[in-house]
Amino acid sequence: MMYLSSVESQSATELRHTAATISYAGQLLLGPPHGTYETKNPVHGHSFATVADLQSVYDLQMEQRCTAYRRATHKLSEQKRRKILNSRFDDLRTIIPACQDGAHSKMSVLKKAMNYIDQLTKELMVQEHVLRELQQEQERRRLLQQEHSQWSNKIHNLRKHYRIPEP
Repeated sequence: MMYLSSVESQSATELRHTAATISYAGQLLLGPPHGTYETKNPVHGHSFATVADLQSVYDLQMEQRCTAYRRATHKLSEQKRRKILNSRFDDLRTIIPACQDGAHSKMSVLKKAMNYIDQLTKELMVQEHVLRELQQEQERRRLLQQEHSQWSNKIHNLRKHYRIPEP
Protein backbone atom coordinates (compact mmCIF):
# COMPACT_ATOMS: atom_id res chain seq x y z
CA MET A 1 0.00 0.00 0.00
CA MET A 2 1.01 3.58 -0.41
CA TYR A 3 1.67 5.88 2.54
CA LEU A 4 2.07 9.47 1.30
CA SER A 5 1.51 12.77 3.04
CA SER A 6 -0.46 15.36 1.04
CA VAL A 7 1.65 18.04 -0.57
CA GLU A 8 0.55 21.54 0.49
CA SER A 9 2.77 23.62 -1.77
CA GLN A 10 5.50 23.02 -4.31
CA SER A 11 8.79 24.41 -3.02
CA ALA A 12 12.02 23.94 -4.98
CA THR A 13 12.96 20.95 -2.80
CA GLU A 14 9.56 19.37 -3.30
CA LEU A 15 9.82 19.90 -7.06
CA ARG A 16 13.19 18.07 -7.06
CA HIS A 17 11.59 15.27 -5.05
CA THR A 18 8.68 15.19 -7.48
CA ALA A 19 11.09 14.88 -10.41
CA ALA A 20 12.93 12.05 -8.65
CA THR A 21 9.60 10.34 -7.89
CA ILE A 22 8.52 10.59 -11.53
CA SER A 23 11.90 9.21 -12.61
CA TYR A 24 11.46 6.38 -10.12
CA ALA A 25 7.95 5.78 -11.47
CA GLY A 26 9.42 5.49 -14.95
CA GLN A 27 11.79 2.83 -13.72
CA LEU A 28 8.89 0.95 -12.17
CA LEU A 29 6.91 1.17 -15.40
CA LEU A 30 9.74 -0.52 -17.24
CA GLY A 31 9.66 -3.42 -14.77
CA PRO A 32 7.43 -6.50 -14.94
CA PRO A 33 4.06 -5.85 -16.60
CA HIS A 34 1.89 -7.41 -13.85
CA GLY A 35 1.85 -7.55 -10.09
CA THR A 36 2.63 -5.35 -7.15
CA TYR A 37 5.89 -3.54 -6.67
CA GLU A 38 7.28 -3.43 -3.16
CA THR A 39 10.29 -1.24 -3.81
CA LYS A 40 11.42 1.66 -1.66
CA ASN A 41 11.57 5.11 -3.27
CA PRO A 42 15.16 6.32 -2.86
CA VAL A 43 14.07 9.95 -2.44
CA HIS A 44 11.10 9.75 -0.08
CA GLY A 45 11.53 6.28 1.34
CA HIS A 46 7.86 5.52 0.60
CA SER A 47 6.66 2.13 -0.39
CA PHE A 48 4.49 2.20 -3.53
CA ALA A 49 2.05 -0.65 -3.97
CA THR A 50 1.18 -0.23 -7.64
CA VAL A 51 1.79 1.88 -10.71
CA ALA A 52 -1.73 3.29 -10.23
CA ASP A 53 -0.59 4.72 -6.89
CA LEU A 54 2.29 6.48 -8.64
CA GLN A 55 -0.12 7.86 -11.24
CA SER A 56 -2.45 9.20 -8.55
CA VAL A 57 0.49 10.93 -6.83
CA TYR A 58 1.57 12.41 -10.14
CA ASP A 59 -2.01 13.56 -10.91
CA LEU A 60 -2.32 15.20 -7.50
CA GLN A 61 0.96 17.05 -7.94
CA MET A 62 0.01 18.20 -11.45
CA GLU A 63 -3.35 19.45 -10.18
CA GLN A 64 -1.61 21.40 -7.41
CA ARG A 65 0.83 22.92 -9.92
CA CYS A 66 -2.04 23.94 -12.21
CA THR A 67 -3.88 25.50 -9.28
CA ALA A 68 -0.75 27.37 -8.21
CA TYR A 69 -0.20 28.56 -11.80
CA ARG A 70 -3.82 29.77 -12.10
CA ARG A 71 -3.51 31.61 -8.79
CA ALA A 72 -0.25 33.24 -9.83
CA THR A 73 -1.58 34.36 -13.23
CA HIS A 74 -4.79 35.65 -11.64
CA LYS A 75 -2.76 37.56 -9.06
CA LEU A 76 -0.61 39.14 -11.79
CA SER A 77 -3.61 40.10 -13.93
CA GLU A 78 -5.37 41.58 -10.90
CA GLN A 79 -2.26 43.59 -10.01
CA LYS A 80 -2.07 44.87 -13.59
CA ARG A 81 -5.76 45.83 -13.50
CA ARG A 82 -5.32 47.71 -10.21
CA LYS A 83 -2.22 49.48 -11.54
CA ILE A 84 -4.13 50.66 -14.64
CA LEU A 85 -7.10 51.73 -12.54
CA ASN A 86 -4.88 53.70 -10.15
CA SER A 87 -3.16 55.32 -13.14
CA ARG A 88 -6.56 56.43 -14.48
CA PHE A 89 -7.45 57.91 -11.10
CA ASP A 90 -4.14 59.79 -11.11
CA ASP A 91 -5.03 61.13 -14.56
CA LEU A 92 -8.40 62.28 -13.24
CA ARG A 93 -6.75 63.98 -10.28
CA THR A 94 -4.58 66.04 -12.65
CA ILE A 95 -7.50 66.99 -14.92
CA ILE A 96 -10.10 67.94 -12.32
CA PRO A 97 -9.37 71.37 -10.80
CA ALA A 98 -10.95 70.50 -7.41
CA CYS A 99 -8.58 67.53 -6.99
CA GLN A 100 -5.33 69.35 -7.66
CA ASP A 101 -4.98 70.72 -4.13
CA GLY A 102 -3.92 67.45 -2.47
CA ALA A 103 -4.57 63.74 -2.04
CA HIS A 104 -8.17 62.64 -2.45
CA SER A 105 -9.83 59.27 -2.08
CA LYS A 106 -11.10 57.49 -5.15
CA MET A 107 -14.69 58.16 -4.10
CA SER A 108 -14.07 61.88 -3.71
CA VAL A 109 -12.29 61.96 -7.08
CA LEU A 110 -15.32 60.34 -8.72
CA LYS A 111 -17.75 62.75 -7.00
CA LYS A 112 -15.66 65.76 -7.99
CA ALA A 113 -15.35 64.42 -11.52
CA MET A 114 -19.14 64.12 -11.75
CA ASN A 115 -19.54 67.68 -10.43
CA TYR A 116 -16.94 68.95 -12.88
CA ILE A 117 -18.67 67.18 -15.78
CA ASP A 118 -22.01 68.72 -14.71
CA GLN A 119 -20.37 72.15 -14.52
CA LEU A 120 -18.81 71.75 -17.98
CA THR A 121 -22.13 70.55 -19.38
CA LYS A 122 -23.92 73.63 -18.02
CA GLU A 123 -21.20 75.91 -19.38
CA LEU A 124 -21.47 74.22 -22.76
CA MET A 125 -25.24 74.72 -22.79
CA VAL A 126 -24.79 78.43 -21.97
CA GLN A 127 -22.14 78.81 -24.68
CA GLU A 128 -24.37 77.04 -27.22
CA HIS A 129 -27.22 79.41 -26.30
CA VAL A 130 -24.95 82.45 -26.69
CA LEU A 131 -23.71 81.06 -30.01
CA ARG A 132 -27.28 80.66 -31.30
CA GLU A 133 -28.08 84.24 -30.24
CA LEU A 134 -24.95 85.52 -31.97
CA GLN A 135 -25.82 83.59 -35.12
CA GLN A 136 -29.33 85.06 -35.08
CA GLU A 137 -27.89 88.55 -34.53
CA GLN A 138 -25.45 87.97 -37.38
CA GLU A 139 -28.31 86.91 -39.65
CA ARG A 140 -30.32 90.01 -38.69
CA ARG A 141 -27.28 92.17 -39.40
CA ARG A 142 -26.77 90.52 -42.77
CA LEU A 143 -30.42 91.15 -43.65
CA LEU A 144 -30.14 94.79 -42.53
CA GLN A 145 -27.00 95.26 -44.62
CA GLN A 146 -28.77 93.73 -47.58
CA GLU A 147 -31.75 96.02 -47.06
CA HIS A 148 -29.41 99.02 -46.65
CA SER A 149 -27.68 98.11 -49.87
CA GLN A 150 -31.02 97.89 -51.69
CA TRP A 151 -32.10 101.31 -50.36
CA SER A 152 -28.74 102.81 -51.26
CA ASN A 153 -29.13 101.51 -54.81
CA LYS A 154 -32.65 102.93 -55.04
CA ILE A 155 -31.48 106.33 -53.81
CA HIS A 156 -28.58 106.25 -56.22
CA ASN A 157 -30.91 105.41 -59.11
CA LEU A 158 -33.37 108.14 -58.10
CA ARG A 159 -30.59 110.75 -57.93
CA LYS A 160 -29.33 109.61 -61.27
CA HIS A 161 -32.85 109.77 -62.76
CA TYR A 162 -33.53 113.26 -61.38
CA ARG A 163 -29.92 114.39 -61.84
CA ILE A 164 -29.32 115.20 -58.25
CA PRO A 165 -25.64 115.36 -57.34
CA GLU A 166 -24.23 112.90 -54.81
CA PRO A 167 -23.50 114.49 -51.45
